[in-house]
Amino acid sequence: MPADTILKPMKILKTINNFFLSLKIMSGFFFVFILVACAGSLFLTQNLAFFSGIDETPLFRWLSENKNLKLIWWIYALIVLLGIIATGTIFCTIEGLLKRVNRKLLVAKLSPQIMHIGALLMLFGNLLTASAGFKADILLKAGEVRTVLEDKAVRLESVSVETDKNGYPTNWEAGLRWIENGSESVEHKISPTHPLYFGQYGIYSQAVSAGEKTALIRVCKDPGAIWALAGGLLLIAGGLGFFYSHFYVKPLSGRT
Repeated sequence: MPADTILKPMKILKTINNFFLSLKIMSGFFFVFILVACAGSLFLTQNLAFFSGIDETPLFRWLSENKNLKLIWWIYALIVLLGIIATGTIFCTIEGLLKRVNRKLLVAKLSPQIMHIGALLMLFGNLLTASAGFKADILLKAGEVRTVLEDKAVRLESVSVETDKNGYPTNWEAGLRWIENGSESVEHKISPTHPLYFGQYGIYSQAVSAGEKTALIRVCKDPGAIWALAGGLLLIAGGLGFFYSHFYVKPLSGRT
């Protein structure tokens, strides 16, 4: 086998590796990310009506329903830039983990990598929610059944409102049954501070009307929440380790 056949792919891999491990290049992409985000904030504030539903719908679904590239180009640009920065983070983390680490410097060397992994898990969680998340506001009358998805529905059983001595509402509850594949749950009570969870689905109380016996509920599916939570915990753990190694271990190691 000719040497060029082996060396050429190795040179390409080395170039790719050097590209993603370059702090200057990744810093440049991060700077561009900030510029695009600033530009996007201007587009958003100048077109509030167009972007009004972006917080109420999973991102990729919203993008598929709103295809005005003149207004949303910056969102696609941010996604691409985040992908590049995340890839650089992966390369940096792998390189850091492959290096031999002295036991005395274990916390100092591994803490940044733990923070990197935490940030990547948070990005992955947001990616899952943006691609496979679900959110819908449903107005129900007492006794009414509304379909959430193909095999999932919800029934409103009851509505109650607590008021103060002046007649102002202080709290409210709605009695609900979750229906999945034809099977109904027992009646559950939800209130503004006590949502319900059925698997990956969360049900939140938005508002009720005792007189009309109606309730406005929000049904959400957030498959990335657990990943984002795990990433956040790792980020905190890595940050504490970094703080410990730089402000406690090093001063002690310098004493005679």
